[in-house]
Amino acid sequence: MSTRPELVALRSFLSVYRTGGVSRAAEALHLSQPAVSHHLRAIESVVGRPLFHRAGRGIAPTEAGHKLAAEIAEHVDALEGALDTLRSAAECATGPVFLGAPADLLAGHLIERLAPLLATGLTVRCRVGLSPDLLAGLLADELDVALLTKIEGVPSRGLYLVHSHDEEFVLIGRAGEAPYEPGERPFVGYSEDMPMARRYFRDCWGTAPPKPVFTVADMRAVVVAVQAGAGLSVVPRYLAQPAIDAGSVRVLHTPREPVLNPLHLAARRGREHLPRIRAVFAAVTQ
Repeated sequence: MSTRPELVALRSFLSVYRTGGVSRAAEALHLSQPAVSHHLRAIESVVGRPLFHRAGRGIAPTEAGHKLAAEIAEHVDALEGALDTLRSAAECATGPVFLGAPADLLAGHLIERLAPLLATGLTVRCRVGLSPDLLAGLLADELDVALLTKIEGVPSRGLYLVHSHDEEFVLIGRAGEAPYEPGERPFVGYSEDMPMARRYFRDCWGTAPPKPVFTVADMRAVVVAVQAGAGLSVVPRYLAQPAIDAGSVRVLHTPREPVLNPLHLAARRGREHLPRIRAVFAAVTQ
C-alpha cells in the first residue's frame, strides 16, 4: 500500500473503531474479516504504531487510534455522503443525460420522443454532430447516448448498440424535373462526400454519384435547396415527405428495392443498465 491509504481502508478502520470489532465491521461493510484485517495492517504500517489493542474478548482503540479517528471521521463521512448521492443519482431515472445526434434526426425523430421524459425528472443535454464525432464523444465519456447513422468500423466491444429504426433514401428534384437517369445533372449535398447519394447510387447503379455543385451541412436545408432549383439530391424520405405532399418536390427515381439505412442508439457498454439510459433507449426505440 502507498503512503496515502485508500478510502476503503480508512472506511474499514473507522468501522472497526465505531463497532468495536473486526467481525462486526466486516459485516457492516459487506467485506470479509481477512479483508478488514488487511486494511488495518496497511494503515498501521503507514501510521507506524498499533491502532487497537486487545481488551477482554474484543479490541479497543489505542491513543493513536483515537487520534486518527478524530482526524479522519468527518472527512470520510463527507466522502461517503457524496458517494451515496452519486450512487443514488446513477440508480434512478432522473438527472442529466448527454445525448448526441445529427441535427435533422434530433429535430425530426428524437425530440418528440424525449420530451415526455422531462416530466419524470430527467434532463437532456443535446449535442449536434455526425457519427464520427458522436462516437468520439461516447468513447471520451462526453456523451451518454448517441444516435449513429453509420456503425461500420465502430468498436462494438466497447459499445452497447440497439437498432433504432431504418431511414429510406429517396432521390428528389424540384417539381417539374424529369425522372432521373444516370448522367451529368447538378446535385446538392450535405457534404462533398454525399454519403447518402453515394449509398443510393452504389445500390441502384453500382456507380458513384456526381460531385455536388452546392453543399449545406443540414439535411433540412438540402431539401430547401432542391425546392429552390439548386439541383437534385438524395435525402431521407421523412425529411422530403412534407415537400413531396405539398408538390414542391418530387421523387425522380423508384429503385427495385427501397434503399434503407439502419440507425442505431449507442452507449458505453456497461452503462446501458443505468435507469436514465434505459429510459432514453426505451423512449427512442418504441
